[in-house]
Amino acid sequence: MPESTQAMNVGPLPPPVPGKVTHYNIELLFDDALSEAKEKCGNPKAALRLYLECKTETGDWEKVYTGLSKSYVFAGLQPTKTYSFRLKVDSSAVKSEWSTVTTVKTLAAPYTGDDLHHAIRRGNLDKVKEVLESGDVHPDAQDEKDFSALVAAGLKENFEAMELLLEHGADVNRKDASGKTPLIHAASRDLLETVKWLCAHGAVTDTLDKSGMAAIHHAVDGGFVKIVEWMLDQSDKYGFDIEQVETSGGMTPLNRCANMTPDSKAYELAASLQLRGANMSAKAYNNYTPLLNAIIRRKPRLVEFFLARGADIFEKGENGQTPYEVAQSVGNMQIMRAFESKREQLDRLPKSLRKKSPQPPGVEVS
Repeated sequence: MPESTQAMNVGPLPPPVPGKVTHYNIELLFDDALSEAKEKCGNPKAALRLYLECKTETGDWEKVYTGLSKSYVFAGLQPTKTYSFRLKVDSSAVKSEWSTVTTVKTLAAPYTGDDLHHAIRRGNLDKVKEVLESGDVHPDAQDEKDFSALVAAGLKENFEAMELLLEHGADVNRKDASGKTPLIHAASRDLLETVKWLCAHGAVTDTLDKSGMAAIHHAVDGGFVKIVEWMLDQSDKYGFDIEQVETSGGMTPLNRCANMTPDSKAYELAASLQLRGANMSAKAYNNYTPLLNAIIRRKPRLVEFFLARGADIFEKGENGQTPYEVAQSVGNMQIMRAFESKREQLDRLPKSLRKKSPQPPGVEVS
């Protein structure tokens, strides 16, 4: 009978060599170990079975791979964690002892947009800088509300974070899904210092969102007097337009003030607009002037303001009604008293300086 052959014991082989390492994968290369084993057994074409083990957290060794391949990718790992590996060859031709241990640490997980937004919300400027400098996250990364990082920092009035974002390429005029820019978001939340910062860093002031409104219209709707005043006082520098028309109702800021601004702020805001030259005769798409909108919205104090500033109470609208007749149809007693007082003032003027006072219609206008 032929003599049985025993596998050659070649002692320990070179350990596995790390290849590509990510935050969840480690590639291990076995070329050195296999080449030495084949050289020692004198057969460069020998098929050698390799065993790879990884050390567990309890200190035990656990087999993770057995096969003939020259490499193996150990997947599903934890970020920034150290893993230890050893190998041996065990085949009919060659056997080896366990190699020395190779230790490999996975990389840190890449940052995400959530990491950037969390750092901004917490006011952690160092982390904001770290995330941006990693290159993992776009500086315009959005959160669950579709706010860009610049919008989020602006809402916190965190101007250092905003500077960092711009340095890394954030778009000061980026629109979200509703068409709102960082400037529109700031103007609609009464954030004057953020509005100033954005304008100083290139914000386009006349951009319309998908509702057809610009930053100044949003500020008017909120009754944010200080923001509107600043915008108009800086109109030559930044391009704010006191007569800019929003496209949903065709209203200027003054007309929108009469229509939308809360009563508590409407008078003050209207005064600021009129003082800066707003046209009290500007008509919206429905041909309503600011005075007519104030009547329809039942804002007595604003009606009184327009009458005191010389708003035309005789001009007929598209339906042939004068503001006086519209006021009658609305039926607000305080508004009617304002008109009666205005008529009395006009009647006291010399005939050469007045128009004919409007007379109550024969029947009430509905």
